Amino acid sequence: MLRILTFNTGLTEIRLFGAPLYEDVPHVVARAAHLAPALRGVDTDIVLLQELVPQRVKVRLAAELRDLYPHGAGIAEDSRFYGTGLLTLSRDAMTDASCTSFAQQTLEEGLFGPRGMLACTVRTPDLGPVRVINLHATAGGAYRRKRRLGAADRRSAQVAEAIEAAAAAFDGTVVLAGDFNCDPAANSLTEQLLRDGGLADVAADLPDDARPRGTWDPANPLNRGRADGPARRVDHIFVRPGGGYRVAVSAVRTVLDEPVVPLPDGEPLPVSDHYGLLAELATS
Repeated sequence: MLRILTFNTGLTEIRLFGAPLYEDVPHVVARAAHLAPALRGVDTDIVLLQELVPQRVKVRLAAELRDLYPHGAGIAEDSRFYGTGLLTLSRDAMTDASCTSFAQQTLEEGLFGPRGMLACTVRTPDLGPVRVINLHATAGGAYRRKRRLGAADRRSAQVAEAIEAAAAAFDGTVVLAGDFNCDPAANSLTEQLLRDGGLADVAADLPDDARPRGTWDPANPLNRGRADGPARRVDHIFVRPGGGYRVAVSAVRTVLDEPVVPLPDGEPLPVSDHYGLLAELATS
């Protein structure tokens, strides 16, 4: 069994001399303090995290979880204060870690938190070597209509870059997961690229009553997402079996959706404006 979690932490912040200038999602300090305990409550082998910005946030989290996840990638991805915010943690040893910013960025993201992908190979006991690509695509939801449409085009190009990276020759299972900020199935080109790359959504073959509910929920009090309607899934896990292993999906579920962050003057909050997505993979 191999359990994989993807979770957008929503911890992007900008501070000047310790004073907060910008928080992408409010209550960063309180939520950051509860992130490590929340992750300890999820039984998983590989953790893919996004929006751990600035770098010191991911360094601290990796240290807090080192006893549980002794192997990490992206902890010191580069010398920039604001990196991609990507972090991959694993119970099992990993090699060949590399972090790449996407070629296309919005101006804001290029300056303060470039979108990109973090790739590594995890040596798992059950599925052998697994190539894991952790990505975070452009959001664009806060922009005006013209900019928002441009962000959608950039996002499609970024997802295509990640699919191309996943298509590289590798004798083992490939996992492409993270915050897509969209439903790839809604874009025919992206859907075709995923199919051509042999990448399947882990929830695709599950019966309707077993599919996870959305990871982007308008009912989440942290969600300033300007969205109406039911919860939708923007966080995804895609898998391409390889290395002689046949992979079966045992379960896929939404996690980290409970309000566990206490506020002194209000109701408890979830850890992030996203919920986590957990997939259990087994050999068949």
